[in-house]
Amino acid sequence: MMMKALIIPVALLIFLSAVPAAAISVNGAKYTGSIAPGGTDTHVMTIGIGAGDPATDISVQVGGLGQTPGGVYTFLDPADDLSPYSGRPFITLDNSTIHLEPGTQQSVTATITLPQNVGSGGRYALIFVRSLPGAGQAFTTAVAVPVFITVAGTTPTETGSILQVNTGTVTTGQPITITTTFQNTGNYHYYSAGNEVTVADSTGTIISNATANPMVYAIIPGNTVQFVATPDVKNLQPGTYTVDSKVLLNGQVLDDKSTSFTVATNYIPPATESSITVSPGSAATLTSSDGRYSVSFPQGAVLGDVVVTLGPYSLDKLSPAPSGAKLGATSFEVKGLAGLLSKDATVTVKYSQDDVAAAGGDTSKLKLAYWDAAQYQWVILPTQVNTQDMTLTASTDHMGVWAVMISSTTSTGLPTGFPIKVPLPAMLDIIAITAAAIIVAAWRR
Repeated sequence: MMMKALIIPVALLIFLSAVPAAAISVNGAKYTGSIAPGGTDTHVMTIGIGAGDPATDISVQVGGLGQTPGGVYTFLDPADDLSPYSGRPFITLDNSTIHLEPGTQQSVTATITLPQNVGSGGRYALIFVRSLPGAGQAFTTAVAVPVFITVAGTTPTETGSILQVNTGTVTTGQPITITTTFQNTGNYHYYSAGNEVTVADSTGTIISNATANPMVYAIIPGNTVQFVATPDVKNLQPGTYTVDSKVLLNGQVLDDKSTSFTVATNYIPPATESSITVSPGSAATLTSSDGRYSVSFPQGAVLGDVVVTLGPYSLDKLSPAPSGAKLGATSFEVKGLAGLLSKDATVTVKYSQDDVAAAGGDTSKLKLAYWDAAQYQWVILPTQVNTQDMTLTASTDHMGVWAVMISSTTSTGLPTGFPIKVPLPAMLDIIAITAAAIIVAAWRR
């Protein structure tokens, strides 16, 4: 099966004047063939670069076919390719390095020979085609060519096992995420495996269900992937709840596994997005759908009409807290404002018992903080704590991503482990890095 993929480099250059790497194109970007035990087949890959690309040396290498938890195919070195379903030992290349002048292409042929006692099902490998850095080039581009071999005349086995169902930490204002870790225990790959999840209370009554997105990649025998489902759970009273997770293939259940989680205090789900139009001539207040967050804009806070949206923001997307502080359990985002306000707005947040627990019970340490994307740091604001209403209030001319921070002081600071999660444009002003990304397109993953 001959297909074409084009890799687009997305790495930053060490120097802005560096010569860009060639964008490799490959005709024959996937092999799916059936070979009898003792039989042979060939697969031709035609590798080319554009007329505007620099002359480039290309490396072609055969490795094992692994997968990330999200199912993305990965290249395995021979030392790590230990699967009994590996097809790597059966593949040879007529060339492992080729040289391409601008606008030219060249073919590399993979010969696949199965031993007589190869066994049944499928065999899998990955051929990695990448440019070798040349003079002035700061990064490479690459194409990953998956190899799916069906052993002809044998019976494929499509089975699987759920290894774990994990609910994570149930936190007020954050989604409940059900992660199902699943392994293909058969001898053959399969596409479009799906995951269904239900949540039941202590009486066995189902209170919510969810379906994870079907796996778009084939799940390779022996490999382990994860399905992530987010049930639409409403307010939960303290108690124990049961999660049941099923992985299905073509409507048939491959495996079913249950777990439970405990809610210690009343659980409130994330707020849905809410929006208002803020105008220069009048004051306005934007309040979240659940009433937990509000932003009061004074008259003259904006110079023109602007739609401002307040919505949830996941804790796991936040940059780490600065030294001497730690993140609480509450986060949200105010979107729609391109710059600073002309006048300070007042932000009020109802903190949760999870925030208090994170502060060790000391509510005086609860602060409001926003992420300053321009300076790549958290700004911890002077915050008024109202223990009767369980609210935190602060004023600022800056919107964006907000969090409850546990800190004894107000400050600005880089996140712990900087530059973790620093916005990409900011990196250009701080440090030059070398990176490469592989974007494999135009085949069914």
